[in-house]
Amino acid sequence: MQTDLPDLRIFARVAEAESFQQAANQMRMARSSVSTRIGQLEKELGVTLFNRSTRRISLTDAGRTLYQHWQTIALDIGEALAAVRGADQTPMGRLRVSMPSSLGAALMPALVGDFLRVWPELTMSLDFREQQVDVVGKAFDAVIRCAQKLPDSRLTARRLITTRRVLVASPEYLKRHGAPKRIKDLTRHACLGLGFRAEEKMTWAFAGEDAPAEVVLKTAFAANNDLALILATCLGHGILYAPRVLIESEIRLGRLKEIELEGVVGEELGVFAVYPQARPPAKVKVFVDFVVNCLNNLGETDRWAPLQKNDR
Repeated sequence: MQTDLPDLRIFARVAEAESFQQAANQMRMARSSVSTRIGQLEKELGVTLFNRSTRRISLTDAGRTLYQHWQTIALDIGEALAAVRGADQTPMGRLRVSMPSSLGAALMPALVGDFLRVWPELTMSLDFREQQVDVVGKAFDAVIRCAQKLPDSRLTARRLITTRRVLVASPEYLKRHGAPKRIKDLTRHACLGLGFRAEEKMTWAFAGEDAPAEVVLKTAFAANNDLALILATCLGHGILYAPRVLIESEIRLGRLKEIELEGVVGEELGVFAVYPQARPPAKVKVFVDFVVNCLNNLGETDRWAPLQKNDR
């Protein structure tokens, strides 16, 4: 069966106009083309759709049945198009996003508060994980990631901000163990690693004055969740090397102190938004813009504040 929507649209226009010529004029087609398409449709269906005379045409019983079904189809198509027509201009529908757990925890109050209040036609599904995800295969609308650079792909990426990795520890840890001064001093400290690959050893890379510098460290504590690592660091279990943007509020609130080493600085990273479309729909645009604003103000937030209660 090769019948397609254009053929049915032509059939419906002829039925409504009760004239091949008028239908052809309305569709800006040659009358002969319209007549040919209708003839092909009748041949394919094995029925006659129009009674033809020298002055007028009319629908046969088969033609009336087809036209009635077409009206239902046209209504469904119209409703379907109306449902999505504004999707690129008006934020609506479900927004599926993946981001690191630490960033998600910092953004959560704003996302479930201000963001969804501003865009009430949106609903959200959030996926918190540190690893790269299959954006298309898992049907994410957007993914937020910290990285030096992103792997080559056909996905669209937007750099939201630039940050650096920094070394941090709790004031209690530094009081007990002192602060490392040089990169080799890290080997004498408890260092925390992200991911189970870091269970035994891990490598921390820094930007040096003359060349990049690396140090291989034994892992005192490893977790596959960076929010857990931040909490462990705040509790005094060791030194963490993490993107500053993810621990901005902990530094500002004094829960963590930044450690500076002689001759090296942390790697520079980008925070990227990745999405499958070169021209993302409105819901992705407003989400990414909202995240950019939040990232520039993370130092003013406290991810743990919503859990605190005022006893009166």
